[in-house]
Amino acid sequence: MNRLNDDQRATLMAQLDRDGYVVLPQKLDSDVIARLIAVIDRVTNQARGADKKKSVKQQNCVDTDPAFRALMMHEPALQLAYDCFGPMFHLCQSNFVSRPNDGTGKSDFVSASPWHADGPRPGLFPKVSGVMGMHYLKFGYFLTDLTHGSGGSLQVVRGSHKRMELDGKSHAAFRIADYEAERVQFDCEAGTVVAFHQAQWHAAPPNESDIERKNVYVSYCPTWMRPLDREFPSAESLEGLSDEERWLLGEPRPAQQWWLPRDNDAKRMGRFARDNDMPVGTIRSYE
Repeated sequence: MNRLNDDQRATLMAQLDRDGYVVLPQKLDSDVIARLIAVIDRVTNQARGADKKKSVKQQNCVDTDPAFRALMMHEPALQLAYDCFGPMFHLCQSNFVSRPNDGTGKSDFVSASPWHADGPRPGLFPKVSGVMGMHYLKFGYFLTDLTHGSGGSLQVVRGSHKRMELDGKSHAAFRIADYEAERVQFDCEAGTVVAFHQAQWHAAPPNESDIERKNVYVSYCPTWMRPLDREFPSAESLEGLSDEERWLLGEPRPAQQWWLPRDNDAKRMGRFARDNDMPVGTIRSYE
């Protein structure tokens, strides 16, 4: 996958700030899609048992198979995460969903997802002038065709990351029709990558098509935040992985270094900086 150039990054970051989401300019390669789908099919077939129409969601999928760990290293995504958080970021969350037309109509975040903004729950965290800051940046990798329009595509409300979650309304009182002019539905081709702010209002209705909807979500957050769906691994479990993979997965380190990086810490993700950035300078040692 080609790197984003600095002009592309500047454009995408401006769009992300304005709209709360961006579509990356390149799709995943077909061989990457095939590897991911093969793993998803293996895991979902085991989880379904006799119920072949059951929707399946697998949390912390990076620990399920190396194919997901490779997706965690998707370079354009890491470039944008670097632009949002600087060099001190790591994996926040990963999951995949395999959603057939299961006929349930449930909005249980597996068969379908109601309108919401992601955690940390916006109502429980401080805001500045009513706006929730970015706690993590989420990437949706859509592996099956959704251009037919009835597959339960991701939907967002443009610019909603700058407002209270659902404008402070309960789920029962919220009506998406009131925001129709700003609703965006990603009826996209296989391999499309969408990034969005965690406070963006989003939803995914039930899949009403004959094509099973398969996608992966991977998100990144500052190192001073704990991951959302995984414990920090042991050093032994990370043996054989690259420096970058170990960093993103939460390589053990002294507690203070999650907040106050040493020189080598600030350089670990350095190749994802912009091409015209100055090299990371010396960081004071806090011992």
